[in-house]
Amino acid sequence: MMTTTTIRTKRPRWPWVLIGAVVVVVVLAVVAELVARSLVPGIVRDKVVTSLGLPAEQPLDVAVGGLVVPQLLGGSLDDLRISGSDVPFGELAVDADVRMTGVPIRDGVDGGPGTATLRLDAADLEALLAGADVPPVLAEATIALDEPDVRLAKEFPILGATVPIEVALTPGAADGDLTLKPNGAQVGGVALSLDQLAAMVGTEVVAFPVCFADSVPAGLTLTGVVVDGDQLVADVDIAAGLLTDATLQQPGTC
Repeated sequence: MMTTTTIRTKRPRWPWVLIGAVVVVVVLAVVAELVARSLVPGIVRDKVVTSLGLPAEQPLDVAVGGLVVPQLLGGSLDDLRISGSDVPFGELAVDADVRMTGVPIRDGVDGGPGTATLRLDAADLEALLAGADVPPVLAEATIALDEPDVRLAKEFPILGATVPIEVALTPGAADGDLTLKPNGAQVGGVALSLDQLAAMVGTEVVAFPVCFADSVPAGLTLTGVVVDGDQLVADVDIAAGLLTDATLQQPGTC
């Protein structure tokens, strides 16, 4: 009887070694991404607080879009969102929603620009108006925000009597300033044209600018304003380098 001998061929191990190496690399990459995503928001928050001179305990929510590790290797964050409530800028305390691109995270990397939406209440607007050249008929008026208008109300002496006057104004932005343009008026609850109101109080009621730049860092430029409900919503452009250029972090001028 003939005996058949089976020769076993040893399979090469390199494919399994390669697969194992790939798995290890993937796991390390995932771990690195999780660690970076947990640490970077806190680092960014601290940088913003320090750069803009905010209170050390100021709450800020920070979110980084996309994969974080490749951005860290590149030296900048491509999509950064920062939001906070009651963020202090001078006499203002605003709710802020910021979006920035190309934010540098190491020296030698240029930072990109961004945009922000700032929400102000009537008290903030009152602080801005305190230093404005307001028409006499509107000086020391009570301020209210009533979509879509800013409303200024006061009692005005006419012929020995005190008459309540309310003027509705449309907010806007020009050359970085907030602007307020009268669009209607009521005297004692009766609607009057602005010409009629001017004739009654003996002074012209005209549009006027309100300085905004000196209440925020110089790197912020007001581009648009609307009244949303009982808030004044300001759209702002953020200059590149805000978080690294000390001159852009100082209050602006009008």
